[in-house]
Amino acid sequence: MDINFRQLQAFVLIAEHRSFSRAAEQVHLSQPALSYSLRKLEDALGLSLFARNTRSVELTEAGLRFLDQARRLLRDMDNAVHDAHEQLHLQSGSLRIAVLPSVAIKPLPDVLREYRRRYPGIEISLRDGRAEEVRQWVSTAEVDFAITSEADDRAALDFQPIYDDSLVLLVRGMAALRASGLVDALRALDYVATTRDTSLRAMADQTLQRMGLLREPAWEVAYMSSAAALARAGLGYALLPASVADTFNGDGSLSVHLLPDAPLRSIGVLQRKPCYLSPPGQAFVGLLKQHAGVLG
Repeated sequence: MDINFRQLQAFVLIAEHRSFSRAAEQVHLSQPALSYSLRKLEDALGLSLFARNTRSVELTEAGLRFLDQARRLLRDMDNAVHDAHEQLHLQSGSLRIAVLPSVAIKPLPDVLREYRRRYPGIEISLRDGRAEEVRQWVSTAEVDFAITSEADDRAALDFQPIYDDSLVLLVRGMAALRASGLVDALRALDYVATTRDTSLRAMADQTLQRMGLLREPAWEVAYMSSAAALARAGLGYALLPASVADTFNGDGSLSVHLLPDAPLRSIGVLQRKPCYLSPPGQAFVGLLKQHAGVLG
C-alpha cells in the first residue's frame, strides 16, 4: 500500500477545515494538487473518505473512522523526524557499547565523563567482557559497536584500529633485574595466565615463547585484576596491558618490566557489516581517539 505523508496531511486538513480551498492555502498547494493527493490516498485505501457536493465537504463513515488513525500516523511521523533531528544534533539518542576490561579501566572512564558533559541527552548502556564475549555481542547485535581487539571473523565483522597497547610483565620484587638476569629469575616462578578466550592470552604465550619461558600456567584466571592479585601475593608473574599496569600496582609492590619483543595489541572499533555509526556513535569514537592519543 503506497501512502505518504502529504496524502495523510491533505486528508486531515480537508477534514478539519471542511474545505479544499482553505486546506490548500494552509499547505501552500494548488487546489488541484491537494485533490490529487486525496484521490491517491482513497485509491490506496479503496475507500471514499469524503462525500462531496457543490456546497459542502463531509466525511463519510469510513472517513470518520480513518481520521483518528491518520492523525496518529502524522504524529508518529512528526515525532520520528523530530527524534532523528535531535539525534543528528546529539540532543537525544542512545548508544549500546561493549568494551574489553582493559578499555573499561583506561581510557573509557575519561571518555565517558567528557561525553556525558558534552551530550547529556544521549543515553549510554555499557557492557564489559572478555574478547570472545564482546565479539559475540557485536555479532548478535546486542550492542551497536565494541571497543576491543581485532576479531578473526573478518567476513561478517569490521575492525577499525584506534591505538596499540603493549604487554608488560608484573612480578613481586625483581625491580633491579634486567634481561637475562630477569629471565633466569622467572624460571623459578609460576606463570599466571588469563584464560584462552581473552585477547591477552595468545599474545602473552607468544611473548613467553620468545623469552624461552613458555610453559603451562600454574594459575589461569578470567580477569586481569585476578592475575595481578596473584602476582602481588608472590604466586607468580603475569603479563598484562601496559595501559592498566599502574591501576593494578597501586601499592607499588609489583615491579613492572617492559618487554621489547612483545607483540602489540591493536584496540579499535568492532562493528557488524555493513557498518554504520550513528551521530552519537561517531561523536563517541571521536572522543575515544582524542583520549587514546596519550596511550599510543
